[in-house]
Parts: sequence; C-alpha cells; structure tokens
Amino acid sequence: MRQQSREYITILFICGALAINYPVLDLFDRSWAPFGIPLLYFYLYLIWFVLIVLLILVVQRSEIREPTESTKSGATRTQGFSRPGGASDAQDPPESS
Repeated sequence: MRQQSREYITILFICGALAINYPVLDLFDRSWAPFGIPLLYFYLYLIWFVLIVLLILVVQRSEIREPTESTKSGATRTQGFSRPGGASDAQDPPESS
C-alpha cells in the first residue's frame, strides 16, 4: 500500500470519528423524518455508507497492479523452462507403433 493511501485512510478515520461524535450528532437529533426514517438514523447510515464507499475507492486505487496478459509475450512466460533430460528447443521423437 502506498504512503498516500495510508494518509487518506487516516483522514477518513478522523473524519468518520468526528462525524459520529456528539456535537455533530446533536445537529441531527430532530423530529423530522425523511423517507419515514428518523433523521439521526438516516444520518448515521448515510455516513456509514459514504465512509465504506470512500474506503473501497482508496484501497482499490492503492493496489499495485500486475501487467495484463495481453502485454506479456509468450516468450517471457516460458523463458528458462526446459524439459527434463533435454534442451528446451528439442522436439519429441515420433512414436513407433
């Protein structure tokens, strides 16, 4: 994981901790109910969902990606491979019946 990703995860943790702390939660402790859900519960689930989505985005962008198969050539995959008891360029002898 890259250093910048660790910083983003730390920032997300601090923002999440502040978002679910008392002074901010008190702002949403009202009797208004959007979609029939109390505002405080709606806010908590919304913050939870947003933090998870942002965390997924940060982690996906921080992964070190391997080159795709289309960029690799077949020679690099078999390089250094040899058959037991023979050279790698040797062909099998024809079978006799």
